[in-house]
Amino acid sequence: MAVLKYLGYGWLILAAAIIINGAVKQLGGTTWYDYVLNISNVGIKTATSTLHPIEILFLFILYPGVFGVIVYIAVLRN
Repeated sequence: MAVLKYLGYGWLILAAAIIINGAVKQLGGTTWYDYVLNISNVGIKTATSTLHPIEILFLFILYPGVFGVIVYIAVLRN
């Protein structure tokens, strides 16, 4: 039964990621997919230097924070 609970958390994170990535793309921001693809094309130093400070804040603080909050709330409900 615990496996199903954690599988549910995974599906919740996936659904949230799809929604968040879609919203970020609509706003013209950079997603992790874009960032990693850019790293593979131009290297990490150049890829990082082209990010706007708000994109850095989003990718490294807000994005993982949102998922942490989602899982925290999900765990509280169980």
